[in-house]
Amino acid sequence: MLSLCKFNEDFLELTWKWLNDPEIKKLTNSTDFTLEDQKNWFVNLKNKNNYLIWGLTYFGKPIGACGLKNITQIDCEYWGYIGEKALWGQGLGTKILQYMEEKARELILENIWLQVINSNVIAIKLYQKNGYTKEKEKLGIIVMRKKI
Repeated sequence: MLSLCKFNEDFLELTWKWLNDPEIKKLTNSTDFTLEDQKNWFVNLKNKNNYLIWGLTYFGKPIGACGLKNITQIDCEYWGYIGEKALWGQGLGTKILQYMEEKARELILENIWLQVINSNVIAIKLYQKNGYTKEKEKLGIIVMRKKI
């Protein structure tokens, strides 16, 4: 069973591993960062009022992270990934989207958007299947949006 939980130091360590995996780094379009950068980011999370983050567990095992960022009065940006590659292709992406859309509805937002690299065909199909439409593309990054 997929669940959201508090993003804590345990997830921080796993995130370091996951986001430094070359394939995940490319698919998430992650920039280079140091351990110190990551720790500073984590410490400063409490000061961000436009950023929400959750850890993802599958039958109690940490498998990834997701959240909403760039939150405004009308919309927010979804982001998320499954760091445990053995669970890719299991249909968990749809459930993560549903969780985040529900969180956005709780914030009384009108729509949710995301960014995806244009070569991530599997993710693009997932988003389209779940009602996201392409808004624009620039420098290999597609912005997709959904009214919620």
